[in-house]
Amino acid sequence: MLYPILVEYYVWFSLLLLGVTWFARQAKSTTRMNLMYGYGMIAVLGFLLGLDWVAGIIFGLIVLEAGRVFKAWLDKKESQLKK
Repeated sequence: MLYPILVEYYVWFSLLLLGVTWFARQAKSTTRMNLMYGYGMIAVLGFLLGLDWVAGIIFGLIVLEAGRVFKAWLDKKESQLKK
């Protein structure tokens, strides 16, 4: 069910990945720049070569980036509770 949606909105999910990376990696600008170049390269090559399975990779990267932000938020809340 999810796979046809990922393939249909491939470009939008790629742009979403770049946006999430932009906001999630604000602390280190060099890491953010390198990740955005890499993610952009993956998205463009997958689109130009017609590799539909790259849509799943892009979705997985979105989940990883969002999970990183969520984990940092949870760690912050945990440290507040310990005080």
